[in-house]
Amino acid sequence: EQAGQFNDLLADNTMDNVDLITQALHDNKTGDEIGQLFSAQNSALNDKLLALVGPDGLAQYLDYTKNLGSTLTAAQFAASLTGDPATIAGKKNQLLQAMQQATQSTLAAAGLPADHQTVPMLNFANIASEERGAQSLQLLDSIYAQAAASASTFLNADELNKFQEFRTNAIQSSQAQLLMNRKMMAPISK
Repeated sequence: EQAGQFNDLLADNTMDNVDLITQALHDNKTGDEIGQLFSAQNSALNDKLLALVGPDGLAQYLDYTKNLGSTLTAAQFAASLTGDPATIAGKKNQLLQAMQQATQSTLAAAGLPADHQTVPMLNFANIASEERGAQSLQLLDSIYAQAAASASTFLNADELNKFQEFRTNAIQSSQAQLLMNRKMMAPISK
């Protein structure tokens, strides 16, 4: 029952964020105004999650979302890793750690909180603001660059080349997703 309520809460939050995107596009909100809108929405979600799953459940959720970009990258790139199963598992774990460290370092250098969502499509303010979207893509590219530098100690040359291709494709895909969603929502807002 709690799992169903949790899923409903996240679905409702997504719809609320879509409404905020539409409102922001319609009203031509500034970057600061957009930041305030989505910050308030995230705070409201966290309050609802706290009431539903308690402090430990909220902490697990926040940790999961904070590490989502790193986790997805390591999982998606695992198919490009070579070696026996134990070697592949080790490289995947090292890549996950490199991504997490790069994320923490890049967010700190940008003056952003450690829980800032680095998956561009999951940070709804990126859809509402072209400027924020571009900044998010630059942030993600910096994370990948830093992770690639760390990964050079455990990935072979072919794997590093594939990681650079992965990086390019991830940025282009994220950019296309943001643009498509912004365009889909913009006509509604005008």
